[in-house]
Amino acid sequence: MRRLSLRVRLALALVGVAMMAIALAALLGDIGLGPRLNDAAHARLKRSATHAADVAAAVYLNAGGWSPGSRRELAHLAALDGLRIAVRLPNSRLLPIGEAPSGAEAEAPVIVRGRHIGTIVVAASNGTLLTAEERHLRHSLDQLHLAAAGAAAFAALLIALVLAETLSRPLRRIGSAAERLESGDLSARVDLGTEPETQAVGRALNRLAETLEHEEDLRKASVADLGHELRTPVNGLLARIEAAQDGVLPLPENLASMHKEVVRLTRLLDDLARLADAERPGLLLEQHPLDLAVVASAVADSFAPRFADAGIAFEATVEPAWVLGERGRLEQVVANLLSNALRYTEAGGEVRLVVARSEGEVVLDVNDTGVGIRADDLRHIFTRFWRGDPSRSRATGGTGIGLAIVRELVRAHEGRIDVESAVGKGSRFRVVLNAAVLAQVGRSSGSRSTHMSRLRRS
Repeated sequence: MRRLSLRVRLALALVGVAMMAIALAALLGDIGLGPRLNDAAHARLKRSATHAADVAAAVYLNAGGWSPGSRRELAHLAALDGLRIAVRLPNSRLLPIGEAPSGAEAEAPVIVRGRHIGTIVVAASNGTLLTAEERHLRHSLDQLHLAAAGAAAFAALLIALVLAETLSRPLRRIGSAAERLESGDLSARVDLGTEPETQAVGRALNRLAETLEHEEDLRKASVADLGHELRTPVNGLLARIEAAQDGVLPLPENLASMHKEVVRLTRLLDDLARLADAERPGLLLEQHPLDLAVVASAVADSFAPRFADAGIAFEATVEPAWVLGERGRLEQVVANLLSNALRYTEAGGEVRLVVARSEGEVVLDVNDTGVGIRADDLRHIFTRFWRGDPSRSRATGGTGIGLAIVRELVRAHEGRIDVESAVGKGSRFRVVLNAAVLAQVGRSSGSRSTHMSRLRRS
């Protein structure tokens, strides 16, 4: 059966159900009709016996006994009714009248002037209980059952073929789209049709196709961006090396520029390595209870001179907030968010770092008054190598990987990151992590205490 198509299996199933239904109806008909026909025939034969007993009593009374003449008359009357008849005398002797009854019989007492003179025994003259009409009726019902079985099987087969075609058509559409996706045609989509069930499957497959197509576009864009990022410093190095070889530029004067390109290339490779690590956090994270305020304060201290040099007001407000995490990875999260704020905030702007608890969660906020992000670009900011302003980002040394690393590390800590931004007004990045329970904090730190710290830099 597994090798048969859906249409064939459905057709066989419907035909089988129809045949079973007809067979059950025929069986129940035979079981119910047979006894009822027999009961009716027995009742009819009993009425015939009662009638024959009344006639026999009249004949007996007129003849004055069971004379040969009375018996011939009684046999004649019975033959007219299609019966064979006999009289059982009170002494149990059977007095035959014509041919002896055989087959199904019925009896009735013969009463003459209140005296029981015998018992009439009757049977059908053909020796069967059912009449010809009754046998014909039963035969006709059997034929009708057979005809109904054939008609039901034909109708079931026809309905099965139509229904199977109706059901398999959307499945074939879905299968065709899936085959196109398998062959690499990510633009393939399922025609949803009108069936609710297949619409749900078709929508799910279409969403999968859209996701695959989007991921493929991102992969191609990432490869192109990575090639561009690598090509720029490599081409710079190559050009300066060739210039030094040709004597156009003295090597000592070239070393600083070459070192700058190498540093940029190294930074890009380091960011790629960090992103690769962040995308497999289950193999890397060793989570322990730690105070995010302490982590954020340490990173803020290291960034304070950089904000001061850039002419940006920097403020960090933290309160004790214990989480389960890996210190080094959380430092990366804070550092990347601050680095992003530093890169896109002009001199005279402000950046604010906040760590606080909120209803069983720990919130890390980084707010800036920088250039902001366009609404259409918000959904792309965590995509690797993506930049809202490529030329400016390259000028400031960004690789387009920092926020992608932040998102992966936050996910690894079972948290979430949101962003709000308006062009010309600045951006707000919010990281939300689960707070560590007191028992975990107690086991990790014992009686260690933390305090509120507030840093201001300008």
